[in-house]
Amino acid sequence: MANEHSKDKSHEVVEKLGIGFNKLNNKFVNLLEENQKIKQQYKNHEEKIQEILRTNSELNEKNKEILRTISELNEKHQEILRTNSNLIEENKEFSRINSELKNQLQEKDIQFEKLQQHTSNLEKQRNEESQQIQQLEMMKETLEKNLEILKLNEIDENIIKALKENNKDFSSNFFNKGLEKDLEKPKFYSDIKIVVGLDFGVRYSGFAYSNVIDQNICSNDKWHGEIGQLKTNTVLQYDDEYNNVLLWGAPALVKKPTRRTKSQNNKRSNPVESFSLHLSSLDEIFKPNLPVDYKKAITDYLREIGKVIKETVTVHWPDVDFFKNTFLVITVPAEFSEMSKEIMRACAYNASLIKEKYSTNLQIITEPEAAVMYCMKNLEDQVFAQSNTNVMIVDCGDDIVNLTTHNFMNNHLGEITNKAKDFCGSSFINAEFIKYLRKRLGDKPMDLFRDNNYGQMQYLIQQFCKYCKIPFTGYDSDFIYELDIESTTPVLKQYVTNGKIRNTLEENEWIVEIDFKTMKSMFDPVIQKILHLIKAQLNNTYEICSTMFLVGGFSESKYLQNRIKEEFNGQVNNISVPAQPMAAVSRGAVIYGLESINSNGTNNLENKDNVIPSRVLKFTYGIGLYLDWKEGVDPPSRKTSNGKVFKFSPLVRRGTVVEVDQVFSSSNHRPSLPNQIAMNFKLYRTSEYNAEYCDEPGMELLGELYIDLPDVHLGCNRVVTLGISFDQTVISVFAIYEVTGKKYIIKLLCSEY
Repeated sequence: MANEHSKDKSHEVVEKLGIGFNKLNNKFVNLLEENQKIKQQYKNHEEKIQEILRTNSELNEKNKEILRTISELNEKHQEILRTNSNLIEENKEFSRINSELKNQLQEKDIQFEKLQQHTSNLEKQRNEESQQIQQLEMMKETLEKNLEILKLNEIDENIIKALKENNKDFSSNFFNKGLEKDLEKPKFYSDIKIVVGLDFGVRYSGFAYSNVIDQNICSNDKWHGEIGQLKTNTVLQYDDEYNNVLLWGAPALVKKPTRRTKSQNNKRSNPVESFSLHLSSLDEIFKPNLPVDYKKAITDYLREIGKVIKETVTVHWPDVDFFKNTFLVITVPAEFSEMSKEIMRACAYNASLIKEKYSTNLQIITEPEAAVMYCMKNLEDQVFAQSNTNVMIVDCGDDIVNLTTHNFMNNHLGEITNKAKDFCGSSFINAEFIKYLRKRLGDKPMDLFRDNNYGQMQYLIQQFCKYCKIPFTGYDSDFIYELDIESTTPVLKQYVTNGKIRNTLEENEWIVEIDFKTMKSMFDPVIQKILHLIKAQLNNTYEICSTMFLVGGFSESKYLQNRIKEEFNGQVNNISVPAQPMAAVSRGAVIYGLESINSNGTNNLENKDNVIPSRVLKFTYGIGLYLDWKEGVDPPSRKTSNGKVFKFSPLVRRGTVVEVDQVFSSSNHRPSLPNQIAMNFKLYRTSEYNAEYCDEPGMELLGELYIDLPDVHLGCNRVVTLGISFDQTVISVFAIYEVTGKKYIIKLLCSEY
């Protein structure tokens, strides 16, 4: 029993062991299979790794190839950059050479024109000398005949008759030759039938015209379909590419308001204006930035205004050949150089105003010259200036006021003796008007109005000038101007967002009142500058100023006229505003042209063709300056209470060879006191080469130059440059106030230098 039980138990154990072994064996088989799979996977991974390594090796090779290529490209790029840099430098050099060659070519053109004129003068002189030789031959023949008669022992009636015949023939031939010469008129002038004077201004331009026979001068007052204005704006409006002119004159700048105030009404390029300033002597920083070349702008404007000129001439004189029968006189600012005038001529030619670049049908003169001619004509019509006195012409423009003083002798205005200018024209009152609106409406609305509606802003200024600035007399204390924003420039309303300001304007129905006191505050700072300018000019003129002419657009202001008359009636006998002062320059240009034709190509302004090219000075010229007294150098008796001494400071010494208009200058003159408001320079000359003091024997005081010194807040940091130049019979002394560029000039007549 026990054995059976033991057997059963053993059998059970063996069975369990068998089962366990079987499981173990199965697991072992499974492990072997898994191991086989792992080996296979490992083998696969090994193959993949080998493939990856091969691929990586290939990529490395490709990467190295790419790096080599990049390196080569970098080297090529650097080479291109070096080449490009060299090309840029070469281009700059070519541009510089081209510019120099262009300037040289322009100078050669000017020299060639002068040479042509000189050749013409020599030819004329040769003809005159030939004629004089013929006349001398005639005199010789007549004298020989008469001497033969006198040798005769007896003189009867027939001999006396023969003698009279000889004298008669001589007189007839001799004086008729001279008469033929006097009556001879160049072919050019015989072709001219019409004279046109074009006032090409920085802000405004206009023209006048006349037939050479009746000489009835007319000013054009028809612009862009409207009648009444003597000038139009010197402004252009181009297309988006700035190739073609869309609008010019007033329509290009001034835009009347419409009911539509959305932005699409204003989608056009900004107007191009003040482009002629690029021909001036202003520093580049003061010249406007233009989207087109300034020469293109000048040419385009001359072409547009030229169309009006040609149409006007054709309407009045249908049979006139414009290029053959019209003499065009263009005026430019006085500071334009000869090179600037040549550029103007080239622009006029490109604008089809003349047929040939150097056509004699075009003459370019300065605005002061034209103004002089107009005032001379007025003097002929009403002679009230005293002989041997001075006449002052005050040209009040939009930006600049120009003063010129002339000798008045034998009922004619002579050369300019003094001149001065300052930036105090009527546009500065317009600027004060805009400042006032900024105070009332705020800066932001006015900035948005200017940036988005520039044309309407100009229309607003135009209305202010027409109905407020020009009518203002300064006498009527009840004066008031009501600016109706809603009807004048309704678009401005949308920019006023400040609640307080907007409520106030709405309560006033969008009307801004400008009263008498406000108008005076706009005018007075500008007028005060003009009065100071005139006062300084009168102080620099030692002869009596018997007459003062006010010309230019700003001179139409009754308030300006009244202030000048009130201030200077005691110093000037007659202060006059000629008819159409705004058109004085263009009408004067016509008079210049007519006088040129009537005098066979000469005019009564100063002729500079016969100026002596150089001369040797006989005197030493200089100024008196207060310098620091130096012990052992300056005598104690000359020492002033503040430790200074008044000494002679030479500008140019005796024996110096000077060219005509060559300038000798002295810079860095400053006021002695920080609150000084004026400076006075005394010009001396002496026959001594070295001189120290202004009261030495032989020292001569020639004149004094008085200048204003504004900007007191700058103290002694107000620099003045002084200069002197010599013309044929005139010494010019000038002072430039470097802070503003304002220039003062006196001219002194001298028989010897």
